[in-house]
Order: sequence, then C-alpha cells, then structure tokens
Amino acid sequence: MSLAPINLTEGLLYHLIKNKRPDIGDNIIETNEINTLIVGLGRQGTRHAQLMTDYGTKITCGVHPGRGGTKLLETIPVYNNASEAVKNHPNIAIASIWRHFSTAKEATVETIEAGIPIIVLISEGIPLKDVRDILVVARKNNTLLFGGNTPGIIFPPESIKIGMLPDVFHPQEVEQGKAGAKGVTILSRSGAILYHLSDALASAGIAQNAVLGIGGDGAIGSRFLDIVPNVMQYANTDLVIIAGEIGGMQEELLAEDIKNHHIKYPKPLIALISGSNAPAGKTMGHAGAVIAPDMDYGTFMTKKNALENAGITVVNHQGDLIEEVQKILKDKTYFKVEDYYRRMKKKWELKPPPQFWGTSLTKIEPNIILIRGYNLSDLIQKKSFLDVLYLIFTGEFPDKQTREEMSEIIKKAIMENPIALDKDFSNNQELSKIIATYLFNDNTISPLSEDNQKQQLNKISYIIGRIIQYFSMIFKTNHILSESSNNDDLETLIYRSLIGVENEPINRLNLLMVMITACIDHGVTPPSCQTTLLLASVRTSLEVALCGGINAITDIHGGAGAKAAKLYSKIVSESKISNINIDESIYRNIRELTKKGEMIDGLGHRIHTKDPRTTILWNLAEKAGICGPSIESSKKLSRIFYRTRGLDLPINVDGVLGSIISELGLNPILTKAIFILGRTVGLAAHYYEEVQTQIPMRRINFDLAQYRGPEYRTIE
Repeated sequence: MSLAPINLTEGLLYHLIKNKRPDIGDNIIETNEINTLIVGLGRQGTRHAQLMTDYGTKITCGVHPGRGGTKLLETIPVYNNASEAVKNHPNIAIASIWRHFSTAKEATVETIEAGIPIIVLISEGIPLKDVRDILVVARKNNTLLFGGNTPGIIFPPESIKIGMLPDVFHPQEVEQGKAGAKGVTILSRSGAILYHLSDALASAGIAQNAVLGIGGDGAIGSRFLDIVPNVMQYANTDLVIIAGEIGGMQEELLAEDIKNHHIKYPKPLIALISGSNAPAGKTMGHAGAVIAPDMDYGTFMTKKNALENAGITVVNHQGDLIEEVQKILKDKTYFKVEDYYRRMKKKWELKPPPQFWGTSLTKIEPNIILIRGYNLSDLIQKKSFLDVLYLIFTGEFPDKQTREEMSEIIKKAIMENPIALDKDFSNNQELSKIIATYLFNDNTISPLSEDNQKQQLNKISYIIGRIIQYFSMIFKTNHILSESSNNDDLETLIYRSLIGVENEPINRLNLLMVMITACIDHGVTPPSCQTTLLLASVRTSLEVALCGGINAITDIHGGAGAKAAKLYSKIVSESKISNINIDESIYRNIRELTKKGEMIDGLGHRIHTKDPRTTILWNLAEKAGICGPSIESSKKLSRIFYRTRGLDLPINVDGVLGSIISELGLNPILTKAIFILGRTVGLAAHYYEEVQTQIPMRRINFDLAQYRGPEYRTIE
C-alpha cells in the first residue's frame, strides 16, 4: 500500500520463522532479509513471481526440473531441485509450490526435506493419498505447511507476500507514509472471502498485520488448531479472525481445543462462518466446502454451536463482523480511513503497467554504453577482447587461467579443420551471407555441448575462432595463417587472418582488437540482435540464431563503416588530385551526396548525440601511430556537415572504424568484418540470456526492454 515497511524482525512472519528455525531467524536479524524460493516456473508461477517481487518479496531463487542454470525474471537463479537451491542459499525461509497436482507431491516432499521451514502449497486438487504422504513428511520435519489449494499468505507491514493474494490489505500507519506492526490477523479457508474482509475491515480503519490462507482442499497441511495459538503469541496481534466455512471439522476441533486449553488462546477471537444455507452433498466453491449428507458435523450449525460453546463470537455477515471487531477493539482505528480510500482510488485508476522485460547485459542511454555495468569506453581502453567476451557472458572478468583457456580454444578453432569455400568472394554485399552460410554448414560446431555456462562460453569461443578462419579464406590470407602455429598469440593470428600481414607492430595488433571490442554489443534493439532473439525465442540452436543475426548485418546496420572508409579514401584522393585542402574536399563530397539524396555513411546515430566510442578510438589510433588525412576527415565531417546542411549529426563508431581502415590503406570491407566479429559475441550472449530467462515463443516488444544488470561500476 505504498507505506515504508517495518523492520522485518518486528513482523509476524519473522515470529513464525523463528519458532521453526531459530538459525534462520538469527540470519534475518543480521541481514533484515527474508529469503524465499518459488518451485514450479510455468506460466502461473512465473507471472506471480513477478507480482510477488513487485510487492516487495525477495525471491532468492527458483526451482524447475530441467531448467537449472537459467534465470527467472532475468536475474534470479534457477536450480533443478530444492536441495541444490538450499545448498547455494542456506537461509531460505519460505517456499511456494506452483506445480500441477500430478507432480505436487514430489515437489513438496523434496522442498520440505531440503529443510525449508515454511511451505505454501498453491497447487489444488492433490489426491488424498499424496496429501497423506506430504503431511507425514511435514510433521517429521516440523514444517509449517499452508495448503494445498491456498491463495497464499501476505504480511502488509513487511510488504511480503507468498502466493497470489492481491495488494488490497492495509497495514497500520504509525506516521505519515510509514507502516506499523499492529493489527488484526486473519486466517481463512477461502481466498475470495479474504478480499471482501479486507475492504470491510479497512473501511472501518482496522489494519491487517497478516492474512493467512490455510487452504481450501479437504485435507490440508495446517489447521486453524495448528496456527491460531502460534499467532496469538505474537505481541502485535490485537485480535484474530478466522474465516471458516461448511465442510470438515476444523472449526469444531479448534473449539474443542479452546475449551480444553484456554491458556493457549490469550487474544480475542471472532469466527466468520460461511455456508449457512448450503445444501448437503454440494461442493461450495472448492473441495473442502461440502457437507457430508446425514452427518452431525461440518454444517454451519455444528460449527456455530461448537465455537459459541467455547466462548467464541460467531457471525455470518461482514457487517456483523465489523461491529463485533469494533466492539472488542473499543472502536480503535489504525489509520485514517480517508487515506485508505485515497490510496485505493489511486490504485484502481492506474492503467495497467507496460509489460517490461529485462536484460542484464547492456544498458544503452544517450552517450552511454554499459556492459554489465562497466562503461564500454573504459573497457576498450583497459581490458582485452577476451576479458569483455567473458564479462558479457558471466558479469565478471576472467582470471589468467580462464583467459588462457579461452585463447587456446579460439586458436584451435582458427587453425584446425579448414573449411573450403566453393566460390570466390567478390561482392562486398555478400560478406554477412557468406559468413552465415559457412557457420550454418560447419559440422565441427553442432557436436559441442552447452549444458552449463562454461560449455556455453567454450562454444562461443570456438565459434569466434571459426569465423576468424572463414575471414582468412575470404580475404585469401590463409597461406600466411598456415605458416603460423599455436605458439603464436591470439592477437597475431587474428591480425594475420584479417589483414594478411606478418610481423606488424604490437600497437597495431592491439588497435585491431580494440576495434573489434568496440563493436561487441549495443543492446537489444539493433536488427541483428532482434533477429537473434526471435530465433532464440523458438529455441533454435545457437549457430542458427547467430546465422540469422549475422545475415541482418547489412549496409544499413553494421556495414556503414565500409562505405565510410570508401568516402574518406575518396575525400583524401580528391584533395590531392584537385590540390584542395581536406575541408574543401569534405564539403564537395557532402554536396555531391546530398544532391543525389544519399546518406553520409558513418554520420549520425539514433540514440547518441556523441557516440561514446569515437573519441577513445581516435585516441588509441593516434597512440598506435595511425593519424593522417582520413582520420582528420572523420573528425571534421560532422562540423562541416552542420555548416553545409544545418543538421548536427555526430560521427558514429562506423565512421571512426572506416577512417582507421582507410588510413591504413586496407580493403574497406574489413570494417564490416570487424563489426561482424565483435558483434557475434554480443549476439551469442543475448541468445543464451533469452533461452535461460524467458518463456519460449513469447511476443517480444523490443521497446519495452529494461536494463536490470548492475549499475555503473569502475574498473579497478
């Protein structure tokens, strides 16, 4: 309800946890966090995981057989079983079970035996023989089990809910905008009744400090008898309401225990019993709400008589309930009723929020590119290509041994099993198509395993090596590569494959790797990434998805650098031939292109007003001793275009890469090759994030992606 929550150790949930597992209670004192687990990540489980998280619940991890190693809601780790989850997160206090009734028993028993003290069993219709087995295990492990067929439990003062109860329950407000722990505690067999009770109580200014759905099936884990005494030991509960109904003997057993052990029930208690006019033999809403014909228990009257004989007030209408509550509490209120209505009105008038989805890889904002929280401008200056490859997959930098292992995999892929091209490369437009074609048909890739993160990292490392080999065949540098060995460092092999020159200065080798790293990713909206994600959503293999993404790298997206390189070479050439300065040559070329209605490739960006990669690349090129008229042209192009056309368009990364390639006198198509090589890493990372965190064949609205990775981090 948008109030600042209480300290967790003040709440009823902490009280329940500590009674079962004092050690976890101690951890809550230290961390002020209550860790929860969700079991069963189908459509409902996943949907309510988001709603629970939005409410304030800390979902520490999820469990779903066969999905271990993936992520829930992009950031929450998923394990194959509960024991694995608890091994990695030993302070899990509560688990909710969202499995089909046919597999609910196995999931619940496994979760109980993992040592989690409170279980909320959402599943309904579980066979009685399975419920019996669950109850045996729960009793043996001293587990507090809610359900099956429970809508869940919710603790408004703590802003924690486990299950599907909505955000309509109102806590005490001790001061403006701050929740308090006191209030009425509600226990109910029915979910729907809870919603009506909440509104009725709140309209009288009566706070609910906890709402506990104990379950609507005929056989459940915890009865009123098992929970009410525990709740009454909690200091901040002023009154307990049980919302009972026809069927079973829960209310009768509670009444008998109250009569026999009155000391266990120190707080006032009111019972609301539904079903006064229910016919015998007809189920009223769910499995437990049924009166067995010709039985002298389970009816409205048997329950009412039993509770009243135990001294408990029984009502059958919400109006009567509110009247009795106010009488017992002496008209005490816990918040201003007008504030409650104001908040609820605001909530009801809110439009449904857009269905955002998340990525933890790359944050793109105007003039900012963060890879896992690190500024790409810093990464390309201070970290190697392999460092950034590992980072975008794992979120951290590799150690020396891991970096060496990755390097060896890439080198092996470059050197072994050369692929034969069946045609010469002559048309620059076809570079993406040729790379994608040979990647698709490369039979050395598909046998590679990808069952865990290390294997996935090894696979993409191998694919990068294979793509480098394809380039060596396309650019006819393979004869130089064949004279190399595994003793040569990776940067040398890549340089020889792309450039075809041996014994280049180390500064030029490093500059090439920096250029590749600068292209590694630009979020989920570029066409190459969108294509990859769409293919990942239908669970194609990594190599098929990459083929789609690479094929989307065209002259419009990713290929502008090659045209920019040609433009700079033309500018420099005409400057020399016509004996004019660079500025004049730039001006003439801009006029020529704009008259034809053509774009100035390498100029402008759909997001950045100053591409954060450009200045860094210029500076690093200068340090490598590469400076001249082509790079000078790239630095002046934006200013002269503004003077000519009145449009302030920044030079982009394609433009700077093209200027460097032009300055070196290399084939302009190398700019596109550099882009493909770097971007393949980012596409692979997005592929694995999609298959590990999102449901298959989802509708992807790329404009609704949100970055959910770490915020800005500095490189130490």
